[in-house]
Parts: sequence; structure tokens; C-alpha cells
Amino acid sequence: MWWVQRPLFIYLATSLAWALVVGVSLLHDFGILRRQAMETAGNRSRMLFDMIETTRLWNARHGGVYAVATDETPPNPYLDVPDRDFEALGRRFTLLNPAYMTRQIAELVQKRQDVTFHITSLNPIRPANQADSWETQALRRFDAGEREVLEYLSEQPPVFRYMAALPVREPCLKCHAKQGYKVGDVRGGISVTIPAASILKPMEAQRQQTMVLHLAMFLLASLGTALFVWRQRRHWLALSAAKAEQEAIVAARTAELRRSNQELEHFAYVASHDLREPLRMISSYAALLEKRLGGQLDADGKEFMGYLMDGATRLQAMINDLLEYSRVDRAQVTFVPVALEEALEEALVNLTVAIKEAGARVVHDPLPEVIGYGPLLVRLLQNLIGNAVKYRALDRPPVVRIEAVRDGRFWRVAIRDNGIGIPADAYDRIFQIFQRLHARSAYPGTGIGLAVCRRIVDRHGGRIWVESREGEGSTFFLTLPAA
Repeated sequence: MWWVQRPLFIYLATSLAWALVVGVSLLHDFGILRRQAMETAGNRSRMLFDMIETTRLWNARHGGVYAVATDETPPNPYLDVPDRDFEALGRRFTLLNPAYMTRQIAELVQKRQDVTFHITSLNPIRPANQADSWETQALRRFDAGEREVLEYLSEQPPVFRYMAALPVREPCLKCHAKQGYKVGDVRGGISVTIPAASILKPMEAQRQQTMVLHLAMFLLASLGTALFVWRQRRHWLALSAAKAEQEAIVAARTAELRRSNQELEHFAYVASHDLREPLRMISSYAALLEKRLGGQLDADGKEFMGYLMDGATRLQAMINDLLEYSRVDRAQVTFVPVALEEALEEALVNLTVAIKEAGARVVHDPLPEVIGYGPLLVRLLQNLIGNAVKYRALDRPPVVRIEAVRDGRFWRVAIRDNGIGIPADAYDRIFQIFQRLHARSAYPGTGIGLAVCRRIVDRHGGRIWVESREGEGSTFFLTLPAA
């Protein structure tokens, strides 16, 4: 295989694939950590917001609370209500409304936890409550129907910012009814700003652990891939060597078989060619003996002479057929486009006497052009049609039909007859040389015709086979390259 020659390329390509897989997994895990950080920031912010809102609601229900006025808690200049301040027991007290108490708690939380609260609205009464750009966008999203916003801002230093809407409650109307507030209105919100380091730093160890784990996964996968490629390469090299050895053995045996076949073909050609002359002498002297001594021979002598003449005749036919069989591959031919209709017409002319004596009818569809050698194709069709006429049923006149259909690069030709049929176990045997299924007295011949047909089709690069039902007829199929 090609990759056996390029193990380094395969290793690098596989390692790159592992790197992509591990990288995607690492990004996925980092995404989970980011979502966990966002959830942590959101839960912490919601908890603080709920605490502030609950405190504000308690304050509003009690109409505010009084606390000793100090430098850290001076009177609220934006609170315009009667009895905002009073003195008792030598000390001055000031009224803390929900907004003022929120600011006081925010300052305390910021000092202790480094978390910033900011109560704000789009139209604040107190200038210090003016919304910044991020809070302004969040407030506008509240106007669109949202109730909370949580984002990570990668500014310096990075922070998580959370803001939730402050809906108007019933106790709030004590101070804000004159401003047109209604229960359920959203007139502002409280933003919570948490330094990202306070949440991300505890997760840093988990982040590093995740990176180390994925690095270990990549190294193990790469090492495993290298080991797999090395072992598979050894395996495939061994298989390739064995395959090459087998191919060399097969090639040597094929060459030997081809040489043997060529020698056998040459021997068959020479033997059959050289045997014709002695056979003619035997036939001639046998005929001369019968002519001169025929009157002197008794019954046994005449019978023996008949056997001699018949054997010589059959041997002559076998030699002629063997010569024809050997010439199929020995002939020097050039393959050109050949019209099958013309080849069929010539074959039918050669079979005129046999067709007429049998009362046979040969019909055919329009036949195509194929790539081949005309005389061999004529012999092919002549043998097949001749067999269809010879092996006819006695109870019906023989009918032979020839059809052709396109099959990819080939034409598939079918020659159908209504003869005696062929047993299924003889489908392959009938294409072997000198193989006969019937007694010579019933159907004369040497049993070489279909072997010649197979050799002709093989030489054209096609194949031939038969389908048959005994007593009903046979169909011989053959494929020839299309022109």
C-alpha cells in the first residue's frame, strides 16, 4: 500500500488530526469553565442583589429608619421630607430611606469584599446615581422586557458585571407616589461589579489541570499512533513481500503454463498436420483393398473393413477439427469494426444445406458492429447456429433467434433455440475439447465445436456461457467488444 512507503507522512497527518481533536476538546472544556465562572458570578450577584432588595423593602415598609448622623452617615440632602432630622439624648439622628441605606451597604461591602454596588436609573435624582454606558444599555434592555443582565468585561482589570431591575413595590409609593410611580414599574436597577480574579483565580488550578490532561491525551494518542503505524507498516511490509513472492511464483507458473500451452498447440498443429498424409494413405489403401478384395471377403472381413474405413473417416474429421482449434490462437489477425449482420449472412450461406434439410428457421433482430476478426466471427456464429439445428427436437421444427443488447463496453449476443436442451451439470463440460453428451450414432461430430467457440470469444476479450432447460431449448450468450 502507498502509505507503507510514507510512514512519517501518515504519522504527522494522524498527529495533526489528534491535535485538532484534543484542541476542540480543550476549547470545549474551557467553554465549560467559562460558563461555570459566569454561573458563579451570576449566583453571587443575585444573592447580594436579593439581600439589598430585601433590606430596601424592609426599610420602605417601615418608612425608613433613623440612624445617628456622623461624618460617614451625614443627612441626605436629596431627601425632602418633614422630620428628616431630630435630636434626642444629646445626639442628632437622620432618616435613612431605602436608596440611602443601599449606598451605605454598598460602601461597606466594597470595603470588605471588593464588590461594587450602584443603584441607578436613566433619570436619577442624585447625580452620583447617574448610569455609566454599560448600565445605560442594561436599563434600556429592561425597558425591552429583560429583568437581568450578566456579562464578562475584559477591561483592565477584567470584571463580571451584573444588573437586575428594581420594580416598584407598594411601600415605595410612600415616597415616590408624587413622581407618578406605579406598582410593578421598573424605574431603575442595581448593578453589581465583581472583580474577575476573585472568581477565576480559584478555577486556575482546574484550568491548568485540564490543559495538562489534554496534553497527556495528545502525547498518548501520538505515541499510540506511532506504535500502530510502525506495527502496521511491519505487517504490511511482510504481506507485501509475501504478495510479491506469490506474484513472482504465479508469474513464473503462468509463463510456464503459457509456454506449455504454446508447445501443446504447436504439437497439436504439427501432429494433426503431419498425420493427414499417413491417414490419407491408410484411407486410400483401405479403399483399394475393399475394391480389389471386396468380393473375396467373408462377412467378418467386410465388417472389419467397414470399421477401418469408418475409423479413418472419423480420425480425419478429428484431425481437421484439431487443426481448426489450434489455428484460432495461431492466426495473425487484426481486430477492426465488423458488422455482425454480414458475418451472420456468410454463416447462414455456409449452413444452407443443413438448414434446408432440417426445415429450420433462423430469425434475428438488427445486429450491431463489434470489434473483431470477420472470419473468426463467421466461424463462431456458424458453429452455434449449426449446433442449434443439429440438436433439434423431433416433435417440432427448429427455430433459432439471434438478439443483441448493449452491456457497457460490450454487446451481449444471445442465440436461442427450441431444441433438446442441455443438462445443468454439463454447462461447463460442453466447452471442453472432444466432449460429447450424446452417442455418435445419434448426433455425429467430434465434440470440438463449442471449444472452438470459447477460444474465439476469449481471443476477442469476451466470455461465453449457456442457459438451458432440458426438452425446451438452450440460449448461448456471448459478449463482444462494441465498435
